[in-house]
Amino acid sequence: MVVHGPYPLGEPRVEREALAARAAGWQVEVLATRRAGEAAEEQVDGVLVRRLPIEHRRGAGFAAALREYVGFTCLATRELARGPWHEVVHVHAPPDFLIGAAFVPRLRGARVILDIHDLSSDMFAMRFSDRFGAGAANVLLRIIERVATRAADAVVTVHKPYHDELQRRGVATQKLTVLLNSVDESRLPAVGRESSADGFRIVYHGTITPHYGVDLLVRAAAQAAMRVEDLRLEIYGEGDELPALRALAGEVGLSERLSTSDGYLPLNTVLERIAGASVGVVPNRPTRHHRLALSSKVFEYVALRIPVAAADLPTHRAHFSEDEVRFFRAGDESALAAALVDVAANPDTARRRAEKALKRYEAYRWSEQARRYVELLDRLAR
Repeated sequence: MVVHGPYPLGEPRVEREALAARAAGWQVEVLATRRAGEAAEEQVDGVLVRRLPIEHRRGAGFAAALREYVGFTCLATRELARGPWHEVVHVHAPPDFLIGAAFVPRLRGARVILDIHDLSSDMFAMRFSDRFGAGAANVLLRIIERVATRAADAVVTVHKPYHDELQRRGVATQKLTVLLNSVDESRLPAVGRESSADGFRIVYHGTITPHYGVDLLVRAAAQAAMRVEDLRLEIYGEGDELPALRALAGEVGLSERLSTSDGYLPLNTVLERIAGASVGVVPNRPTRHHRLALSSKVFEYVALRIPVAAADLPTHRAHFSEDEVRFFRAGDESALAAALVDVAANPDTARRRAEKALKRYEAYRWSEQARRYVELLDRLAR
């Protein structure tokens, strides 16, 4: 596996797939970025992790991000070229051009999987659409995507809307496999705190950038706090906007009700901390990227029986209904505040939604995704 990101911290999808392969008898090696203090090479749950000397920096500018992505691709290409023979090389994108790292193994007979977590052109548009040359860059990213998907033996993606979009962009149907970003139930905490123990607990975990609407959540929580006396907001994650988020909490009078983590925590730790929350929020803004994206947070909240308040976006609607999730108008802090107040004022209704969402989640469980992934590996190896 090749992933431009830290492993296992911050890459739960990669970890789930690696452990599924390992459990099925595969020998698994992961090439990843290296965070400060991490070992260059170690065994993690039976997976050999080799970390290249590049750290993934979220929120970097365009030039810095490009240097980082290209640099990691070059190092990964060198490592795979001089390393042992592999039956399958599984490349996680973005960036799509990271598939170039599998060039030499492919010549040796390895099969190649391209795992598209997000559409690169949409991610670029979300972050850099206001930059000079953005239009040309978008065209270039589409071309790279087309070349990468054609070069791969199999293309894996995270849900049906991405599957359909990739199909529309010319990816052959027989190449495509959907593996949902659902939760490995074995990693869920056995017992959660009672939601009433610490007041009305609002939780968010993940990357902290403006595009994910975490600032909207802070403003909305400040509005809701005027009507919900025991409200508390917990944010777990890291990102370029964390200092600004703390400053914003001070401006809107929420500092004493807000708690944040200092950087990423292992997913197991995060799930333990958010268990028993009153509501889990997915506040994504209505960007081009988010119209098709499905946050894994939704699955994690549902699996933990936490009522969900989510931005009303097409892919959220494709997986859950209004009877299962409390939707609010995406990008509207007042609508989000109203949703929070509604959940606080009607806990029985929120609990019923959570129960219905959990029933819907039965079809999305990771055990089924893991089985399909191992079938794909075995088919490619044959």
